[in-house]
Amino acid sequence: MPRTARNARKIALFIGRFQPFHKGHEKIINYLLRRYSRIIIAIGSSQEKRTKENPFSAVERMAMAARVVRAHNGWKKRISFAFLADYPSNEDWARAVGARFAPKSFAIASANPLVRRLLRKAAYTLDPSPLFRRAEWEGKKIRAETRNGKNASIIPVPLALKSWMEREGRRIMLKTRF
Repeated sequence: MPRTARNARKIALFIGRFQPFHKGHEKIINYLLRRYSRIIIAIGSSQEKRTKENPFSAVERMAMAARVVRAHNGWKKRISFAFLADYPSNEDWARAVGARFAPKSFAIASANPLVRRLLRKAAYTLDPSPLFRRAEWEGKKIRAETRNGKNASIIPVPLALKSWMEREGRRIMLKTRF
């Protein structure tokens, strides 16, 4: 879909945990770059690390995404990063996002139904970002397969992350607490 005058001015706020950053995330960024002039990759649950659901730190997740961004011509100039911590209540979290990222300037890209519901109530435009090959490219499944000893070379991460995931990512996920 071509950019319209309305969304060409907006920035997409791509919210996710990126545990780990995988091919589905890469495809969504490509989709968003066709619709928006800029993207902010907002790394959620940024205070979490070394747990079953959040094995990677926020800095590690940003580094993963940055490797992929650098591997694509033209992406680096249009993509930046932010960290989003969790709050005691969903409403507090939505208020914090709204205070930091004005609803009139940002469109929200997230597959998380709770994030979409909270930010729709806060007057954000929600991008209808598609999920690509969700059954194969889903973080929970990737984490489980990695912990269960699946061959790291077939984990569905972007090529720019393959060697890192086979070396460091796998080691981190295998050492996380449950």
